[in-house]
Amino acid sequence: MALTTDLDEVHQAIGEFVVFFQSVEDMYRQLGWQLVDPEKKSWPPQQFRKESNQELIDKVTDLYIELTRRYSFPNGAEKAAEAEDLRGIFHALRKFRNRMVHSAYHEVKGGGQVVAILRTSPRITLDPDTGEIEYDQEAFDPDVIRQQNGKHAQAFFMLHALRMQLIHWYPYSRYQRDA
Repeated sequence: MALTTDLDEVHQAIGEFVVFFQSVEDMYRQLGWQLVDPEKKSWPPQQFRKESNQELIDKVTDLYIELTRRYSFPNGAEKAAEAEDLRGIFHALRKFRNRMVHSAYHEVKGGGQVVAILRTSPRITLDPDTGEIEYDQEAFDPDVIRQQNGKHAQAFFMLHALRMQLIHWYPYSRYQRDA
């Protein structure tokens, strides 16, 4: 497979990724709103609007797991485990997003033609073993981004299913734990 030499295609793939990522973030907000205000008494919801993506994922996941511990839902433990798994999956996606979105993309030319697209992160790290400076730089292809979208589509549907489960569990008081 040859790497693309079309910078416009790289930019399009980044845009596709941003739209997908924002959909994931919005689903976390909807899940959070369902947790804190299932009757939708306060509209528009104000919670979960100022958190970073990392904080949003952690807060909503913690609330979801706490709810499954507070009530005796028939599949609560299973859904809590799914929420915890999704936390890890979407934190990994967040880290990928940061690398892709906060990088610069440059055309590498040779002989008057574009021969590759180079992705370069401005972040410099140190190798813990040698102390040498490491640069995050690679020849880049937009399929890397599109593969991430495809890889995480299933997790996005699982996140949506967690929200739908909350709707079906409500009113939660039906599942009071025996004292």
